[in-house]
This record gives sequence, C-alpha cells and structure tokens, in this order.
Amino acid sequence: MAQRNIVFVGRLEKDTGLLKFLLWLKKNNINQVDFCGDGTLRTECEKYGVVHGFCDPKPFYKKADICVPGGYLSALEALNYECKLKLFWDSPIKRDYWKLSPFPEADSKWVKSRTWDKVTNLYLKLWGLT
Repeated sequence: MAQRNIVFVGRLEKDTGLLKFLLWLKKNNINQVDFCGDGTLRTECEKYGVVHGFCDPKPFYKKADICVPGGYLSALEALNYECKLKLFWDSPIKRDYWKLSPFPEADSKWVKSRTWDKVTNLYLKLWGLT
C-alpha cells in the first residue's frame, strides 16, 4: 500500500470510532498518522503515529491525503482542505450520524458553498427568529 498522510482530528476516545480506526490501521499496516486531539486512548494512538494534543489541525489538513474526523465540524474543515474522509463508528447512533450526513458524497466544492452566514441564517429560520 502506498504511503498516505492521515490525520485524525478529535477526542481520543472510544465513542469517536477511534478503536475501529486503530484496528483498520493495524490491518492495513499503516503507522504514520498525526493525531490532533487527546484523551484516554492516547497511549494506543502513539503506537501508530504522533499525538499532538489539542492543536490547530490546519497544518495537518494541508499535508494529509485522508482525514478521520471525530465529528461533524472536523469533517467539514477537512473537506475544505480537500482531504478525503474515512469515517468510523462504534454504535448505531454514530453510524447514522455519519451515514445520514452529506459527507460520504461531499466534496470541497460542496463544503465551500456552506458559509457561516448561511448556517447562521438557516438556524435563525429554523428557530423562527427571522
């Protein structure tokens, strides 16, 4: 398998799907990952790459081919930097969280069409404040 730059962004906890990701890393013999986050699984993550703690992930998105996001906002940000997403989950709720999101088909053009102004206006409309 060709060397790929991978970044995980989020809490280093089981509920982010991290254990499934680590198992995937082991099966695919990939051991060069940047982890932007911290948590109880830090020691496990250090076996596969460098744990940078909670930090600005932008420099890591810029060099990554693949992002494993711990959550929705990390996924949006990674797509904005044209990273491909690899999604993991450990429960039916988290599976639905990812499967029902637009991310499996999303691309950077779609993400760039989503601005904070548009999100704000959508929430204001949703709550009947406009």
